[in-house]
Amino acid sequence: MAKEKSSVKSASYSDIVAQIKNRQFAPVYLLQGEEPFFIDRIAKMFEEEILEPEERDFNQVVLYGKDTTADMVLANAKQFPFGSPYRVVILKEAKELKKIELLDTYAENPSPQTILVVCHKYGKLKAAQTKAYAKHGVVFDSVGIKDWNLAAWIQDLAAQTFNFQLSPQSAAVLSEHIGNDLSRIFTEFQKLQVVLPAGSEITPAVIEQYIGISKEYNIFELQDALGSRNLSKVYNIMLNFTLHLKENPNIRTISMLFSYYNKMIRYHLNPDKSNDSLRTVFGNLPPSIIARNVGIANNHTLPQLTRIVSILREYDLKSKGVDANNDEGELLKEMIYKITHV
Repeated sequence: MAKEKSSVKSASYSDIVAQIKNRQFAPVYLLQGEEPFFIDRIAKMFEEEILEPEERDFNQVVLYGKDTTADMVLANAKQFPFGSPYRVVILKEAKELKKIELLDTYAENPSPQTILVVCHKYGKLKAAQTKAYAKHGVVFDSVGIKDWNLAAWIQDLAAQTFNFQLSPQSAAVLSEHIGNDLSRIFTEFQKLQVVLPAGSEITPAVIEQYIGISKEYNIFELQDALGSRNLSKVYNIMLNFTLHLKENPNIRTISMLFSYYNKMIRYHLNPDKSNDSLRTVFGNLPPSIIARNVGIANNHTLPQLTRIVSILREYDLKSKGVDANNDEGELLKEMIYKITHV
């Protein structure tokens, strides 16, 4: 049976943020999808920015799908506000709500004095249900940030949400070290907001001091040293990693190196070398950094890159305990030695 598709147009994250700031609310919001960060952020804005603190006791309720029923959600949504223009009902963990389809009829004919926010993380409702919410409300499909655009997204987040200056290199360090954990990236900036004034520049030294990512001994620097075949720097970073395996576990190091070399393979295999194509392969980075990555890729043959990826796959298994008795530090040394001698 063919999978049912929805023709409902999804609002963007910035669309909903603008609605909240302009106080132009829809009566129902369906926040669904695989990326929890944006759903959590929107839900938090509805909790904190719609009603004044003194209005919330009587006019705001937060329910959890595993601890409530559809009837209780409906009963709360149908109540009239008391001393406030709106009643805000937020349903979290909606995926856990039994008989969630009972909310569809309400979504098609909602109370104009209630703002019902349904947070359905890690999945989507059926197409027919989604259309019910879209009839008088707003549907938001939450998707993650692609790896190639993560550093640029981090830069935008730093500037627009936290009023920090962040260089492309610092953004790359954060994206490579933390990865696509958007919630953690946001939390790290919140921590910096406590100790740094608005407008501060987030330098590698700041990242090392407050986030704990060494400006000299991090995966970004290891990639750069391997790519440029700076063996002295490679071995210095490798030895530092063996002394700090808790902060630099092999599984994460291997994952990051796999992504690094895989981009080079994609570059070689892609006949399109236009600027747009290069940004898709290497990430939405400044032209100077993309040019450097292209130069590194061109200094490796496709057979070399294929062999390196094979080594990474081998040590990924060994780091997970498959056919290996050596400790994590020794495995890292072996792997790096093999990569540098391809």
